[in-house]
Amino acid sequence: MNIFEEDIAGKFRSAYFIGIGGVGMSALARVLHHRGLHVWGSDKNENHHTRELAHIGIPVLIGQHTVGFGEADLVVYSSAIDVNHIELRAARQNGRRVYHRAQILSSLMNHAPTSIAVTGTHGKTTTSSMISFVLSELGKNPTCLVGSDLVNLGSNAILGDSQYLVAEVDESDKSHRLYAPNYSIVTNLEEDHVDHYENLKDLENSFEDFFEHARNPGLIVYSNEDPVLSRLMKERNQPKISFGFSNSADFSAQNVHLNMMGSEFDLMEMGFFVQRMHLSVPGLHNIANALAATALLIQLGLEIEAISEALSRFRGTRRRLEIKWQSSDMMVIDDYAHHPTEVRASIKALRNMGKPVTVIFQPHRFSRTKHFYRDFGLAFAEADEVILTDIYGAGEMNIEGINSGMIFQEILKSGHSLCRMITKGKVLDYLSSRQDLSGIVAFLGAGDIGDIADEFANRFKSLATA
Repeated sequence: MNIFEEDIAGKFRSAYFIGIGGVGMSALARVLHHRGLHVWGSDKNENHHTRELAHIGIPVLIGQHTVGFGEADLVVYSSAIDVNHIELRAARQNGRRVYHRAQILSSLMNHAPTSIAVTGTHGKTTTSSMISFVLSELGKNPTCLVGSDLVNLGSNAILGDSQYLVAEVDESDKSHRLYAPNYSIVTNLEEDHVDHYENLKDLENSFEDFFEHARNPGLIVYSNEDPVLSRLMKERNQPKISFGFSNSADFSAQNVHLNMMGSEFDLMEMGFFVQRMHLSVPGLHNIANALAATALLIQLGLEIEAISEALSRFRGTRRRLEIKWQSSDMMVIDDYAHHPTEVRASIKALRNMGKPVTVIFQPHRFSRTKHFYRDFGLAFAEADEVILTDIYGAGEMNIEGINSGMIFQEILKSGHSLCRMITKGKVLDYLSSRQDLSGIVAFLGAGDIGDIADEFANRFKSLATA
């Protein structure tokens, strides 16, 4: 039996998750629990995911100082777990069935009657969340696992039946090659995750593998704005649909109007008007995400009027241009952007609100900083002020002396005059000392910068309720 045929989750009665508080792990734990498995796990620290899991009856051991898997049939880990982790090492030594999170999720997807995989370098969380929200709102009762909490639903998982399965599929560690979905969306392909990919060609080859595994009908929805995807799709003889902003795309957005926290546009199919669309999430990048989601949902047989109405009520996901506090003179934003393209898109969306934009950016990973520091230097051009913190290592060792100063120097070279470096621990003190601070204050990064955003916003909330 090959990896695309094995029904892993169906063979076990209990599952233990090492690092259960991670966004992907917690969603998968919820789904297996919903399907009747006895689920529990551990995490180094408590967070809102571990608290929510405990609330629905999934025990979580905090600390990971001892081995807690007991008599579990199945032990699940993710790429965030070190190979020498005490529990992972013990599970293997004890002969337990040990699987990577992607092996379990891909098994669920590969056995679902209708499976939808959303992958790509940027936008996969929002796109998969849009699809999940619309299917849920239209009564399709899907099972969905996405990379952040949907603001409308307050969860990163929708616990439906087995007919529809929607999942954000991670390409960062090449595990997307395990999946064989019926429908795929590839938002874009850009060089990233240099710890797993030698170069862009290596990334392209991994997606060639992914495309080969598609199941009936094997439809791929892709951006024709992306030169890599356009070239790869031109060479493939399988069902495909393109989306973008030009009339050459199968589904395109025309007559675009951006407003403070959303947009309107004409949805065109093959150059013909279909529907005026309204979104409640800002930026051109979210229009692209909505185009991809809408193109796929139409292929599932849903009516465009119903899709449009549901999408207009979609309020986004946590840490994707999430408003943490808003008053007449200030808006505090938390955003996950950690790649130069994402940073540029987020700032562009914020710029459209017509207010000064102050960005606090925490670089993510030493390897990414080393590879993209010159690109980051140009990514902040539309910000009025940039504050750089120290790098969030995400478990990487800094053996080459990489630091935020590399990005700082490139920003200065670009001609941006208002940029400064402040250690993360002193950011709040600096912002609090600024009597002139107003407009949009945006905290960007994939590390723990969101905690600083929360603390900054909570100071205003406390004053408002005092």
